[in-house]
Amino acid sequence: MDQTILIFGHGGARYALEATAVREVVWLPELSPIEELPPYVAGVFNLRGRVVPVMDLGMRFGRPRERYRLGDRIIVLESNEARVGIVVNELHDVLALPDSAIEPASSYQGAGGVAQFVRGEAKLDDSLVMLLDIDALLQSAPAPELVPLEAIPGTPASHEQQGSPAEQIDAEEARILRERSRALARAPDSEERAGAAAYAVVGLNGELFGLGADVVRRFSHLRNVAPIPCSPAHIVGNMNLRGDILTLADIRPVLGMPIDSATSEVVVVHSGELLVGIPVSEVADVVYLAASDVSALPVASDSAGKDYCLGVATVEGRAISVLDVEKLLAAPELQVTQELQREATIQVAASFS
Repeated sequence: MDQTILIFGHGGARYALEATAVREVVWLPELSPIEELPPYVAGVFNLRGRVVPVMDLGMRFGRPRERYRLGDRIIVLESNEARVGIVVNELHDVLALPDSAIEPASSYQGAGGVAQFVRGEAKLDDSLVMLLDIDALLQSAPAPELVPLEAIPGTPASHEQQGSPAEQIDAEEARILRERSRALARAPDSEERAGAAAYAVVGLNGELFGLGADVVRRFSHLRNVAPIPCSPAHIVGNMNLRGDILTLADIRPVLGMPIDSATSEVVVVHSGELLVGIPVSEVADVVYLAASDVSALPVASDSAGKDYCLGVATVEGRAISVLDVEKLLAAPELQVTQELQREATIQVAASFS
């Protein structure tokens, strides 16, 4: 049986968590420090009316606290109704691994007590990552009832607070953190808002696009691409994705965009039985949007990709074009003939012989 894990980086090391326990991922907001909490708890924030303690992994592992950055994320974990966030520097990948690829944790006790939070080691193609024990992490977090909700920045009844674990930040960074905190504190204001769906936000040619999480299988780094002879320009090639042959299709021509910048990441999407890799410049975020958050394109819009765009959403001042991935994959410009698929399979198979 496969386990799906989320791989992230923090303090120069790579770790993994079982993806089933990940409630959501948010940008680092302003955190409220609470004196009574353990020092490894960086603070708390209000997530739509619920107190979420945020743990500093480095400090929990016995290292000194590092300066937080605007690009840091908080992975919100939930298990048995307990919820806690952990600060991470970057997200790397989402992978499905067989049980045989995960070794039990070593019996030694690491410096700072790291081993007690490690459930095993996940063997990837080119490295190992430590798989953290989510239950152990959650058990070490403080109970949310220890913190009154009204003491948290972003709650209407609270006073403005300048203190934050993100030390040495300038005024503009403080403003952004505070705005994030206020946005996360807002409770859904309608049944429609409560039914918000998740979207992966990716970058292409300096623009942002939202892909429905229901059609996204995973993310991966773009590497070892085998070109396909006599293929159209939008077919980048094939990539070996853990033993499966994945065809990479550049969607920029369909969207009326030039292929004039490099791509380094791959979003694997599916439509029915069809599995396709879409090269992108970056995987920027995961956001939750309700139907009311997406505005229709202007009728007079002359965008070449408007037929594949469900509308535009604005999140933290950024415009995100929400794509209809299934319709996009069915576009005539992206169709691959059976002959080309046969040639691709032969070509990739030969590269492993």
